[in-house]
Amino acid sequence: MKNLHILFIGALFLSFAGFSHAQKAKGLKYVSKALTSSTLDRTVLQAAKRPDIRLSVARLDHAILLDLPMNQRPHSTAFLFTTRYQGARSVWAVTAGHTAQLGEKLLLTFYDGKKEIPVKGTLVQQGPALLSDAALIKLEGPLPKELRPFELATQINPQEKLTSWGYASNKLYQINNLTFEKDNTRFIRTDFPAEQTKRSGLCGGPLLNAKGQAIGIHCGSTWEDKSYAASVRIIPYLLQAYRNGNTTIPIVAKGINFGSINLDERIIYIQCMDEHGTIINQEEIYDQLPQSLLMTLYQDPEVRYLRFVLGSHIQDQPTYRVLVYDKARGTSHFEPLPPNHM
Repeated sequence: MKNLHILFIGALFLSFAGFSHAQKAKGLKYVSKALTSSTLDRTVLQAAKRPDIRLSVARLDHAILLDLPMNQRPHSTAFLFTTRYQGARSVWAVTAGHTAQLGEKLLLTFYDGKKEIPVKGTLVQQGPALLSDAALIKLEGPLPKELRPFELATQINPQEKLTSWGYASNKLYQINNLTFEKDNTRFIRTDFPAEQTKRSGLCGGPLLNAKGQAIGIHCGSTWEDKSYAASVRIIPYLLQAYRNGNTTIPIVAKGINFGSINLDERIIYIQCMDEHGTIINQEEIYDQLPQSLLMTLYQDPEVRYLRFVLGSHIQDQPTYRVLVYDKARGTSHFEPLPPNHM
C-alpha cells in the first residue's frame, strides 16, 4: 500500500503541477477556518444569502490517501450545486476533470464554524475529453441539512466582476474582482492575479458571478496570470450521461456546429480534405482542442471536408469512428474508420 501511495502521489503531483503557474500576488485573500462571514466577500455572500462559503466549497481528498497526514496529501477543491430532475431537487458536487479518476472514492470536507462536515462521494462521470475539464461527483446521503449548494448560472454578464474560491495548502482562498475575458461555451477565461504558491489545489473550485451563482469550475491558470474554468454548461451533459449511460455533445466553434460526438469519445486527430477527398493537412490532438485551431482549419479556402477521427473505450476495448463535416453544405455524417487506419 505504501508503494501504491507513492505512485499515486507522484501521478497527482504531475497533474497538479501544470495548473499552479503564477507571477506576482495581488488580490488573493486567505480565509481562516475561525473567521466569521463578516470578513468574507460581502458582494458574493449577501447576494447568495449564505452565512459561510465553507458550507458550499469543500477540500477534496482521495480516499486511498486518507491514512496519510493531511499536510502530506495532495488535494483539490469541489463544490456543491443543486439541480432538478423529474420534478425533484437533487444535490451533487463537481470538480475539475483532471483531479481524479472515474470511479474513484473521494472525501469532501466542509466546515460549519470550526466543525468539520465530511461527505463521501464517488466520481461518476467525466468528459468530453479535450473539450472540457469537469467531473461529476455523486454524494452519499443523506446530506447534512446545513450544506448550501450553489445555483448554476444560466448566462454570463461580461461586465460584472467574478470571484474564484478554492483550497490550497489546507487553506480556503478567494480571488476577488476577476475580469471576464472570453467564453467559448466550453471554457471561460479571466485574469488571475494570484501568487504561484497559492494555486496548487484550487482546481475544482467555483467561479461565481455577482449573484453568487456558479458559472464555471476552475481548472487551471498560466504564467501570464490567466485563469480557465470549465463552463457549467457542461454539467447537464454529465448528468444526462450518468443517468442514461452516455449522451452526445456538439463540437462547436464561433457558432458553427461541426456535429455531435459521444461524451466518452475523444478526438484523436483532424484531417483536412479538399473537394476531391484528398487529405491536405492533419492535426493530431494531444491536449485541449483550441477553438482557434479548429477555426484556422475551417477557414482554409482549400478545405472542403473536416474529418474528426474519434476513439473511445468500451469495456477496455478501443473503438473508432469518423465524423465528417462538409463545409460547403454545412452538414455532418459518420463513416466507418478505414481498415488498418489506426
